Amino acid sequence: MRVFISTADASGDLHAAGLVEALRETLEERGEPLYAFGLGGEALARVGFRALVEQRDLAVAGLVEVLAHAPRLIGGYLRLRRALRREKPDLAIFVDTPDLNLPLAAVAKRAGVPVFYYVAPQVWAWRTARVHTLRQRVDQVGVIFPFEEALLREAGVPATFVGHPLVDRFEEFRERLEPDAVARDLGLDRTRPIVGLLPGSRHNEIAGNLDCMVETAEILREAIPEVQVCLLLAPTLDSPPRPVPEWIQVIRGRTHEAIAISTALVAAPGTVTVEAALLRTPLIVTHQANRISFEVARRISRVPSSCMVNLIADRGVVSERLQEMARPAALAAEVAHLVRDAAAREEMCKALDDATARLGGSGASRRAAALALEVAGRP
Repeated sequence: MRVFISTADASGDLHAAGLVEALRETLEERGEPLYAFGLGGEALARVGFRALVEQRDLAVAGLVEVLAHAPRLIGGYLRLRRALRREKPDLAIFVDTPDLNLPLAAVAKRAGVPVFYYVAPQVWAWRTARVHTLRQRVDQVGVIFPFEEALLREAGVPATFVGHPLVDRFEEFRERLEPDAVARDLGLDRTRPIVGLLPGSRHNEIAGNLDCMVETAEILREAIPEVQVCLLLAPTLDSPPRPVPEWIQVIRGRTHEAIAISTALVAAPGTVTVEAALLRTPLIVTHQANRISFEVARRISRVPSSCMVNLIADRGVVSERLQEMARPAALAAEVAHLVRDAAAREEMCKALDDATARLGGSGASRRAAALALEVAGRP
């Protein structure tokens, strides 16, 4: 079976890799091989995916930022569009990233390729006109948040809640995690507080958030001299866009392990907030974007929070400081409170547990694979 997959960020890459593994397992039971190709990153590469376009080449977000990288982004899009037309796969799977994937879904539809959208575009949050586009261009949507199914179905989009794939991944991860060994490997001391900085998975995100986070860490270090600070880079990033102080340890490739042993996190909005919740690590969310991009997003947003954990919980579990509210002194004070107050950390952990309990049971990738095969006409 030939499957085209397009996923443009680190979290989507992980979700797609789990789906590919589940698809391959099912097809091998039937004596049929799987050939998966398209746009992906390191996680997909590890499960035998052939990247026609590397994910890191398209790791840009925001209206103004996308325009600045237009030639490279358009070139990648054109290669993917040609592949869809030329290869005529049995199924096209698109993971999130609607600015890229909805146009590609239209190409697949015109080519007669069945379309499965996995990890729905957040049309319920903003750009609600996209619901009509989604309805026209997909055969089925596999949603990973429970509230999405009813919202999309009410709009006429065929949608099924399959559960969140991170639930399985992090259950297994926690079972095999050896915190003391991880700390030793990373050169960290578990008797001292550890604070992780997660500025985002796209180049422009880390560029916008890094200075604020570093300044926050500097203030925090003055208040709590024994604190250890780690900059946790997403797989889409090889190195920070500029040097950081030598006392900040840069970690790439072991982000989840570092999150699991951290006392607290300062994170950009995104899937990493759900990952932190599943690992029961307290966090604060902050983000600084291009002003024009932020204003456009703010004006068309229909949800009260940028943090997915808060949306899942339907309340303010995690503190958010965005744009002009992202002041290093205020952020450092909040982080210091979490570091110093074990009761505050435990209270947040219980709230994180309540939120993640809503993400469904184990087996999300298998359920998504079964749904994808139905779309391809191979139930």
